[in-house]
Amino acid sequence: MDLGLKGKVAVITGGSKGIGKAIALALAAEGAEVALSARGKADLTRTATEIEKRGVRALSVRVDLTKSDGPRRFVQNVLKRFGRIDVVVNNLGGPLYFKRFLELTDQEWRATLELDLMAAVRVCREVIPQMQRQGGGRIINIASMSGIEMEAKFPDYRVAKAALIALGKYLSVEFAKDKIVVNTVSPGAVWTPSWEYEASVLAQKSGQSTEEVQKKLKREAGAAIPLGMGSPEEVARLVTFLASPNVTWMTGSTVRIDGGAAKIP
Repeated sequence: MDLGLKGKVAVITGGSKGIGKAIALALAAEGAEVALSARGKADLTRTATEIEKRGVRALSVRVDLTKSDGPRRFVQNVLKRFGRIDVVVNNLGGPLYFKRFLELTDQEWRATLELDLMAAVRVCREVIPQMQRQGGGRIINIASMSGIEMEAKFPDYRVAKAALIALGKYLSVEFAKDKIVVNTVSPGAVWTPSWEYEASVLAQKSGQSTEEVQKKLKREAGAAIPLGMGSPEEVARLVTFLASPNVTWMTGSTVRIDGGAAKIP
């Protein structure tokens, strides 16, 4: 099936590693030109090189999207290079503190909301006028099953992801008239650098080695999922489908991809 992405311009935030990188490479494999942002220069450069090996143009922008001017600078760079934006994937995010509710400060709540919600809000605010001028586009927000099913951990992250899901639904309603299709993907347990960071934090607290904690996390997470832990590539294939201009009557949806782990039907 031709997904119709050849020559389209796709923007991925947090696109240098993990799920973001997998999405960038999957879109490039379909012929899309790809712009990606992240804070780490080395990972950005490596991913951009891999994209270009697929025969398409790549733009990597080192920027902190949690800063109020970061999204504007990123989008302006994309438009200067490519002249248009057809697909936006708001992938940036992840848990920061691994604390319980009573332990979190106001400052920590604000930092999590900046990373997991407000960066996407600001990116959408920058790209939607361009999509209106073009006659349409695709926005895909990467949320998490953590924003759907509640457990007694990561309250700030879970609330922020739940808000991101609500943001996608709202945007799908207001901008349907502009042919801007907005959907949300909520992955379950996929091993990414965020899990590696969590393992390092837990290792410091417990006195165990990071490797021991990683093995424990993988074992426990995998045991709770009928199909085991997922891969970034699995998520990327779903996102690539949703990015396609062939998807015209699906908007405002939240799609779970979790290996069957969800407790809800």
